[in-house]
Amino acid sequence: MTSQQPGTTHADADVVEEHGHGHSVAAWAGVCTAFAGFFILCLAVVFTTLVWGIVGGVLVVAAPVVGYVLSKAGHGVKNAAGRPAGASRPRH
Repeated sequence: MTSQQPGTTHADADVVEEHGHGHSVAAWAGVCTAFAGFFILCLAVVFTTLVWGIVGGVLVVAAPVVGYVLSKAGHGVKNAAGRPAGASRPRH
């Protein structure tokens, strides 16, 4: 038994072009910002520092904003035609 249905190929289901899987500057910047925020929050718990807790919390909250702003600035995932790709793209 195979996992593919008869008559389908990898070219028919081009998942990478459709969703991009987050391979963009905007996605990586958002993830790195969130990671830095969580790391600082962990340090704030270990060393019981309120200032580090506030800084870490601000970074975690700012991470989606960083990703969104960079995506709108043109650093998001693009398809082969150079247009933005993703779930919100209109279907043909």
